[in-house]
Amino acid sequence: MFKRVLYIMAVVGLLFPAVPVRAYNATGATTYLQAHSSNPWSTMALSALGAANIPTDYLKTVSGTTALDYAAPILAVTSVGQNPKTYGSTDYIAKLKSFYSNSQIGDATTVNDDIFGLLALVSSGEAASSEAQGAKTFLLSHQNANGGWGFAVGGGSDSNMTAAAVVALIASGVPANDQVVTKALDYIKTAQNTDGGFTYDPASAYGTASDASSTAWVLWALASAGIDQATWAKSGHTPVEYLESTQAAGGFFQYQSGSGEDAFSPTTTAYAVIALLGKTVPLQIASTSGQGGTGGGAALTHFSFKIEGSTGVLCAGAVAGPTALDIVKNASSVCGFTYHVKDTSFGPYLDKIGTDEASGTTGWLYAVNNTLANVGADQFTLQSGDVVLWHFGAFDWQPTQTSTGQAGEVQLSVNVTTGTPPGQVQGTSIGFIVTPGSVQFGDLKAGGSANKNVTIKNIGTTGIKMSGQVSGDSVFTDNIKLDAVAWANFGKTIGASAQADVAVSLQLPSNVTVGQKKGKLVFWATAQ
Repeated sequence: MFKRVLYIMAVVGLLFPAVPVRAYNATGATTYLQAHSSNPWSTMALSALGAANIPTDYLKTVSGTTALDYAAPILAVTSVGQNPKTYGSTDYIAKLKSFYSNSQIGDATTVNDDIFGLLALVSSGEAASSEAQGAKTFLLSHQNANGGWGFAVGGGSDSNMTAAAVVALIASGVPANDQVVTKALDYIKTAQNTDGGFTYDPASAYGTASDASSTAWVLWALASAGIDQATWAKSGHTPVEYLESTQAAGGFFQYQSGSGEDAFSPTTTAYAVIALLGKTVPLQIASTSGQGGTGGGAALTHFSFKIEGSTGVLCAGAVAGPTALDIVKNASSVCGFTYHVKDTSFGPYLDKIGTDEASGTTGWLYAVNNTLANVGADQFTLQSGDVVLWHFGAFDWQPTQTSTGQAGEVQLSVNVTTGTPPGQVQGTSIGFIVTPGSVQFGDLKAGGSANKNVTIKNIGTTGIKMSGQVSGDSVFTDNIKLDAVAWANFGKTIGASAQADVAVSLQLPSNVTVGQKKGKLVFWATAQ
């Protein structure tokens, strides 16, 4: 006998018309990076900036003798939507994996090659590989007693390696609230100075002044953990405030204010730009379907998804396609679950995710926009705006259907249309209405914020547990909070026939580009 769990969703449009200015000289930084474009970190930063015609030919002839020689180029290749297995003259992933031995990557006496090797593998859709899992375990087993990591195994902790380890572990599936992460962040806090910036080593006898590289890496870690950097202000100064202060008139970022330009300035500038955009690495995850990315440096299309197993949600968010089956493959790289695809006479068949394995009349089914598909998941090519639901249960399961014009998606517009509120869906045992069907934040300047409320009314006969997903422009995916927490961590229980308000807040980074921004907020409900 199966416990039947129904799933429903509603989509709220997000509209953000205009953003006038940046707080730092983004044009100058872009120009500087373009002049130093044969650098993997410059490529990543230009990709994060949305620059056009990013030079990448140099990435087609990468060669090296260490794992680190391949890690950054792989991250650069995936950042422009390409597949590192096929983009260059050789398979860069195979090259990186060749340095794996004794359950770790590269030199067994250091941890930095495991950190960056793990990030490169995650970006390539290889988070579930034995090499990535080995590097992850290696990092977890070599955290210092004070919560940090250093360059060498057993060496003193520093803010750079600790922040990088946090980024890599979260990217490989370690929850942001895991004790390993919180302990690392506690160590990082000891490296913060009263100017808001961070030093490399707070115990160094050679000076503990803040620097741009350390501060940028800490910001990457905070972004990975979904922490607002403004909450890490010290003596009234934020990390972003310090980092912005290190930009020189030439557009580049100095290691420290007044230190001038050096050979490492392009990399320092790249670190800073990615951090000030509120982003982290990997910037993109390559498709594992055996093909390259979208080509020409274009961004991969990401699709909202949710994977629900027998014990609850396994993974939710937005990942690249292009097919419904690729959603599972790419999600495994984000959430760290395992899966198995069986070759059959009818084509590839997904028979296992995590511990949920198909048996008898129970297995994995998928729906796109609340409708079961009639083709194999490897054959269903997703279109922009599609929402994918994978469900483990009886083969007669049907996703909750909605009537014409109520598919859960609201066209973005200034005014909400009259009639049945957009986002209303109702099933045989659960249902809810979200109003309004459009959230408009109006005109905001860079660094500005706005708060709106939506109301969720439970019109079903049972309590429901709500979760949320945000897709669309990175202004929303990176900066929306629901009830004051990162949208990925949002959860609210609403009793039968009850209703509740959800606070939708947007805090713009100081370096957001000017223009109209659009996105979608998807609410999901499961029966309690």
